[in-house]
Amino acid sequence: MQIAGIGKGLLRCFPGHGALYRLLLRIGPLRSAPTRPLDRGICPHHHPQALAAAYHLTPLAAEPERFVLYRILGNDLPPRHRLGQTQDNLRFILEHEPELDSCEKRFVVNRIVLPREENAILRLLEDAGRPYLHIPFNGDEYRCLHWDREGVPEAYLPDGSGFAALAPAERWRVLMRLYRHKNIYVMHNNGARNAALQEGRRLAKWVLPWDGSCFVTAAGWKSLLLAVQQQPAIPYFIVPMARALDNSSLLNRDVQFDAREEPQVVFRRDALQAFDEDYYYGRRSKVELLWRLGVPGEWDNWRLEPWDLPAPAYAEDAGQFAWAGWVARLNSGHPQLEKNSALSRFHRPLARMTAVIGLLDALDASLGAACPRLGTSWAEVV
Repeated sequence: MQIAGIGKGLLRCFPGHGALYRLLLRIGPLRSAPTRPLDRGICPHHHPQALAAAYHLTPLAAEPERFVLYRILGNDLPPRHRLGQTQDNLRFILEHEPELDSCEKRFVVNRIVLPREENAILRLLEDAGRPYLHIPFNGDEYRCLHWDREGVPEAYLPDGSGFAALAPAERWRVLMRLYRHKNIYVMHNNGARNAALQEGRRLAKWVLPWDGSCFVTAAGWKSLLLAVQQQPAIPYFIVPMARALDNSSLLNRDVQFDAREEPQVVFRRDALQAFDEDYYYGRRSKVELLWRLGVPGEWDNWRLEPWDLPAPAYAEDAGQFAWAGWVARLNSGHPQLEKNSALSRFHRPLARMTAVIGLLDALDASLGAACPRLGTSWAEVV
């Protein structure tokens, strides 16, 4: 009998023991897959002198260090965000963020599904004279999308023998994988990041395809700019991020922030990598690139679950990065979710998952999506 079959039998005898079943799957059919990114081995080492020598032979070395910064503005996702928070944060950026030396600011208006919210954001940008890339939401395209059933082992589907044995957070993560194609279309975060990269590479030597809530202080930018000017042969810079509990605190030049959150990435125009558009919002869409580049962090120890996309191999230019500056993340509208505490770190992903699935369910209902639910009420299974 196969290990997976044994696992199903054990679940019938010991309901609620999802950890036992996951272990059996890991040592059975999935035993060759890494269970965490560190299992891939050590990141390849690059030689700074060789990197610098190759860079100085290129025409790019003669160009000044010019930057283009994009902020990607997407859908508010209650209860993770407050409705209207994207507008408020954009307004705060436009009114209070300093001009950045050698940098042009641009924005991406990214598949916002509520016309009134989209129109308000477009008006703010136009009134401020800020260039933007507009990626509209198309209901006809969305209607054609289907579930990613193939991405979830059969036993873990909502009607499978293993689903009831999972913890509530794991059930939500299974549902997020099932909604992957819809999520990728509507949230479109890696798609928008790549669109910014594509346009930005025509405009500047360095491209910053950053999240919409990023706010750059004068001190943070000065530190970033200095690091790039000192090491222009390095194609990627990793920028630590700090969460702001109160946006107005960023106006105090003397305030200190602990920048330990998931970082943003700066790309030199000729950098080889981009974002993987198979990865979806809420499940390591930016971290997948950090894994490829070998950027160390807590994400190296994050477990890969049976319904996760596999950890990528190291890229050919892995290790060719340096740390630079810092950036703030503006408040989401729910300060209790922004605190640097174990409780907030637990509740943030749950709020994000319920928000994403709630929005997609509402779109399915309003647009008459071609792909019906899986024959199970989500309220019953979560």
